[in-house]
Amino acid sequence: MSIWNEADLEARLCHALDIARKTITYFATTGFTDPESPAHGFGPEKPIAETAMLIYAASASAHRPSVESRVNELARLLIPHARTERVLVDIALHPALAFKFAVPHILLTRLGYADASFDEFLRLCISSQVRNGQDRPPSASLERKWISCLWTGQKPDAGWRVDLLNSVLNWPIDILGGLRDDAYAFTHLFMYSTDFGFQPHRLPRRRATILGVAESLLARYIDAEDYDLAGEVLLAWPLTGAAWSPSAAFGFRVLASVEDQVGILPCGNVNHARLIRLEGHERVRYALGTAYHTAYVMGFLCAAALGPGRVPPTSIAGPQCRNSCLSRLMRYVDDDQGHWHSEFSSLAEREKGSLTSFVLNMAIVQKCRKHDYGAVNEILTLACDYCSASSPICRQAAELLERIASCSVVMRLGTGDGSQVRAK
Repeated sequence: MSIWNEADLEARLCHALDIARKTITYFATTGFTDPESPAHGFGPEKPIAETAMLIYAASASAHRPSVESRVNELARLLIPHARTERVLVDIALHPALAFKFAVPHILLTRLGYADASFDEFLRLCISSQVRNGQDRPPSASLERKWISCLWTGQKPDAGWRVDLLNSVLNWPIDILGGLRDDAYAFTHLFMYSTDFGFQPHRLPRRRATILGVAESLLARYIDAEDYDLAGEVLLAWPLTGAAWSPSAAFGFRVLASVEDQVGILPCGNVNHARLIRLEGHERVRYALGTAYHTAYVMGFLCAAALGPGRVPPTSIAGPQCRNSCLSRLMRYVDDDQGHWHSEFSSLAEREKGSLTSFVLNMAIVQKCRKHDYGAVNEILTLACDYCSASSPICRQAAELLERIASCSVVMRLGTGDGSQVRAK
């Protein structure tokens, strides 16, 4: 099987690093404010921390001169922002958040840019009696353990296992109705539990089981053209060293095609009419503020894909389903929804046949999004007929139909409307 051109992956990673340089120039001091959509604004700490993570992930390819020079340049740009007086004061005032504020410093230290006085100050703050005085979900708790281990050099302990067992990597995530934050927790846990691919993966369930969930999530976010989350979901394969499944290989192909067409992976935050109205500095600032994170995601993905044995294939190959199954499933799929459809149409027939499970997931996602539960039932019946209804999304869709049917029965009985006589 032919694999993706590594020179192309390297070029895409360098493109993300070049965008990171502009992002730091624009936002490392003041952050980004958007008067028309305040929720899309962010403080300077966000791009600083994310840029530090990007160059840390990219450092795995530091043997490539074009990557090495950019990583070192960005590290030097970050140093004055990672260790400012504001960061020191934030850590002093909030020792329970010390590791959150210290992420850029610790990653820079790992890259060879140490600061002994900052380390000494950090040790003092994390000895505070309130150092654990914050309630953290498992994903945030594992992030703290990850960055602490990077700083101290300690190996993961039993606490890692506890967090993973209590996380959405172990408990089935709500694929069809879950929040974006749930999906972010799912993807970020891969990053921390593998140290961005530098360490063997530590997963609470069988890797194949978790990747099955990732395939279902991939369909949901490719359908939504949410390339931020779609890209993060795709990290599951290279970060765990798994062979790229047909769906994952196709997903990477879609993202690469969109990036080639647009120049940067688009995000859902940008107001295109507003972007066209803006000019000069303000236009660049708005475009970067709304899209830089998605560009970083592609950088993370290409950095991980450049690891030994982790390059995605260029062709889509896998088990074949009968043509009649695929053709029947395609009747339930919108032919004008998302960039993926044109990419799918360009595939050879055998490649399309390898993506039957992806099409099945996509059909369920789209019909559930439209609340067409009759069609969902038909799709599940079709999947059962072809022995392909065992995926996480099929099981969750079947449970969803059962809950809706039960809800309908209860509503017909009038429960909750005060019409029933209270039992004595």
